[in-house]
Amino acid sequence: MTKIFLKKKYSENTAHDEIKNQLLINLNDLELSVRARNSLTDQGITTLGDLVAYTEHDLRRFPKMGRTTIDELKNILDHHSLYLGMEIKLDDEKTVITQKIDEKENLIELSKEKVLELIKDFDETSLSQRSKNALRNLNCFYIGDILKVNREELFRINALGYKSILEIEEYINKLDLKFGDVLEPWDKNIILNLRKDLRDEISDNSRQELLNQDKLLEIELQRILNESMGLTKKDPQIKERVIDVLNSRFGLDGSPAKTLEIIGQKYNVTRERIRQNQQYGLRKLKILKPITPILDKIFEILDQSLPITEIELNKILKEKGLTELEWDFKGLQDFYESFSFKQDFYVSKINNIKVISKSSIDNAFREVMKNVRKRISNSGLMSLSECMKFKEVNFNNIKKESVKKFVQTMPLFSWLDDQEEWFTFYSTRNRLSNLVSKAALATDKINLTSLFEKIKNYHRLEDVNYDKKIFNIFCEICFECEVYKDEIKFLSPNSKLSNYEGYKGNIVAPNEQKMIEIFNFYGPILDWKDLRYLSSLNNVSEASLNMIMQFSVLFQRIDKATYILSGIKLDKVKETTKIDLMTANFKIEKCAYIKNQNQVYVEIYNNNSYLKTLAYPKTLVEIDNQMKGIFHEGKVFPIIS
Repeated sequence: MTKIFLKKKYSENTAHDEIKNQLLINLNDLELSVRARNSLTDQGITTLGDLVAYTEHDLRRFPKMGRTTIDELKNILDHHSLYLGMEIKLDDEKTVITQKIDEKENLIELSKEKVLELIKDFDETSLSQRSKNALRNLNCFYIGDILKVNREELFRINALGYKSILEIEEYINKLDLKFGDVLEPWDKNIILNLRKDLRDEISDNSRQELLNQDKLLEIELQRILNESMGLTKKDPQIKERVIDVLNSRFGLDGSPAKTLEIIGQKYNVTRERIRQNQQYGLRKLKILKPITPILDKIFEILDQSLPITEIELNKILKEKGLTELEWDFKGLQDFYESFSFKQDFYVSKINNIKVISKSSIDNAFREVMKNVRKRISNSGLMSLSECMKFKEVNFNNIKKESVKKFVQTMPLFSWLDDQEEWFTFYSTRNRLSNLVSKAALATDKINLTSLFEKIKNYHRLEDVNYDKKIFNIFCEICFECEVYKDEIKFLSPNSKLSNYEGYKGNIVAPNEQKMIEIFNFYGPILDWKDLRYLSSLNNVSEASLNMIMQFSVLFQRIDKATYILSGIKLDKVKETTKIDLMTANFKIEKCAYIKNQNQVYVEIYNNNSYLKTLAYPKTLVEIDNQMKGIFHEGKVFPIIS
């Protein structure tokens, strides 16, 4: 690190303090006429020091400044041992401000702390804006640059009054420095390097001291607010309001961040006044450049944990003993960035849960979650492995643990296995739960294996690559049900994970409802020929019948071209009847199926010789309103016994 030395000029005599005080007297404290006061105020003259810089000739040019007013001012100046046109410069032995200075050079090595003060830019100090602007006009940008100017140069600046000049002088005097002191070496590159090296080195020691002192984030934040307000001379009540405004706007007391409007109502002032209070407080923080070891440590923990929910982060910080409060991290981020470096994280709301992630991948996460929601809507459940195949995950190198955290923010989220691979959550529309609801509407008891096989073959579900165990757990989470061995009993067909009710408020489609009625009237078992004829009578096309029997969970194929309503158990009592293929037969169009009558098993004869017994019961058909028959092989044969 470059060492900085000081060649100091020692003054044997200093200005008379009494006259200095006279020059600082504010005109508002004097008994001036209204005309005199208004005329001087219009010219920006506020102190006696400002006034003596003008000659009598100068005053005559002021609007509304007549002979009487000038005489009034001369009398006041005379009373304070001052006069118009008074010269104020460094090298005049007769000046009342300073006397001749004997130079004695002495080389002094400056401490790191002193150099740190000298390399401050003006925005890091409590100097007034007028003083800052004047110094910049003299090509001064850092505190150490001020030493190369003198009071005479400052007095030549029209916009700079005596009060501002004294402010600048007092600032460097507090550092035990004076105009004319020389810093060696001193140039822009050295200053920039020192700013980097010294700030890091000094802050490391200070950080540990402050960390031991504050211990909790809430204490640290209130400390820096109080320190920043210590830079101002404003009324204590105003200081308290500014601190309260910053606390409220950024949630620095652990409460939610509040709007300007709400804070304004508290103090019965406008939003604009609260905004001004906020900006004033932030300006003081920029000047202070506070050291915040606890807040910095929290941001380090956050950076290593991204992405993370706000709830999780608050829990971690409490476990590490860094805070006792719940924090709004968007407020903390905005507050920190107002006086320090910008943080590379983004706070967003996903499913009403605040999630913190890297700014660069926030949009990628949103796209991932959009795809996950779509997949759950279409398939009912999903695996983490499928999530990892999304292009947004691969392009942004998003880790599996990060995806896992995000999906768990979904409403009613549930894992479906101990390995935490398969999951589901609430979705307004859930195709899988709708299919199961359909089956539960048809009957409250269903064979799980049969239901799962039907689900696997359903054409509108995307790849069903999970096993029956995962499906069982899905049903238990999604429905009020009881599972015993291979049977599931539904206590309610209503899904907990969706509220979609299907076509016009019915989860069962109109044609499916018609087929249910056909089975209830003429079943429970119907073969394809029975179904085709009965469905045509109910305006269900053969194509629609095909789709329903193939994919609907309401119906189950028990044999080739033979179907039953899902969950129905057959009556153990078997009634048998006979038909003979050699008897007269009838067209089905001339007959009618008999509703709500038990089906019968059929023995088939040919010319009184027994051929076979049909494997499944058949529905009775009425012939000419006189006798009963059986529809077999496209014809209706009368019962013979």
